Amino acid sequence: MTVLKWAVILSGLYSVVALTYLIFKARSFGRRTAYSTPQGSPSRGVIYALGKGMMPWEKESARLHILTYMGGMLYHIGIFAGFGVLLAGILSVEIPPLLREALRLCLALGLISGLGLLLKRLLGPHGRRLSLPDDFGANIFVDIFIAAALVTLSKPEVTFFFLAYSIFLLIYIPAGKIRHCFFFFYSRLLFGLFFGRRDVLPVRPVER
Repeated sequence: MTVLKWAVILSGLYSVVALTYLIFKARSFGRRTAYSTPQGSPSRGVIYALGKGMMPWEKESARLHILTYMGGMLYHIGIFAGFGVLLAGILSVEIPPLLREALRLCLALGLISGLGLLLKRLLGPHGRRLSLPDDFGANIFVDIFIAAALVTLSKPEVTFFFLAYSIFLLIYIPAGKIRHCFFFFYSRLLFGLFFGRRDVLPVRPVER
């Protein structure tokens, strides 16, 4: 188990280093020079993009599909809970009963949401046509991770499988769609800087 735990740690370090490299590689393409006079504040644009701008009522795609938005939120909460269980397993920390129940609830809701989003992608005509194999694979890989974390809370004897599977997932993250966990925030940063400078962000209510 000690060797396995170190393998998980090294896989996690590899994932972080690889994702950081991909971000810097994206930055190496450079940015186009803006010649127009700034009309607004880039910093205010970034604050909006990473704050209020992520609320569902500020995004048409989320506002019109509120159940999908909520499902995505619960899915990601379940993922974070899974990594919490993973960290506890690596450190051999006993999770307090109350926190264990909270993690179990988050994992269960996350798993249900993940499977629901997978079914929506499979059964929805538009989502299915626009999806690549990695879109389905990433969802399935993460669903198994959440399920393994959920089972581990009740049956510690499956911890070995959970740790071993986590190695696979951590190595896969930089290579597949899950790398959006880094690129999402990077893209929101660029989005805020650009549209903040043009005074499009923060969005102001329309006067009638």
